[in-house]
Amino acid sequence: FKFTFLFPYHYYLLFAFITSTYPNSSMVMASPSDSMKEKVCIIGSGNWGSAISIQVGNNCKRLPHCHTKVNMWVYEEEIVLPNSQVKAKLSETINSQHENVKYLPNVKLPSNVVAVPNLVEACRDATLLIFVLPHQF
Repeated sequence: FKFTFLFPYHYYLLFAFITSTYPNSSMVMASPSDSMKEKVCIIGSGNWGSAISIQVGNNCKRLPHCHTKVNMWVYEEEIVLPNSQVKAKLSETINSQHENVKYLPNVKLPSNVVAVPNLVEACRDATLLIFVLPHQF
């Protein structure tokens, strides 16, 4: 595993992955096998976790050395959907609407970011873990 902790003084740890650009094409593998590709998991889905999932999800879609699907662990909560009195699970809402209506409303998440309420399942086979948890966890 590659561990990345996101605290105010550690933003540079993820900067290279988030802004991945290659100065020349010889640095990019033409077609890496699935076993060689990075599988990314974001642990945390609050406002910062949801915000970073946009950039990570978009980069994983375009970079050949990453799996397209990005798991995002969600602390499962029951929420009341905006403009209605209907209760729903946060992970199901994120997966169906591609939006974290509780922590980052009105901002669409990439369709390849998948909310997973089980931490073990979210991290299964991941090669890159991005921790974006509040201090109480």
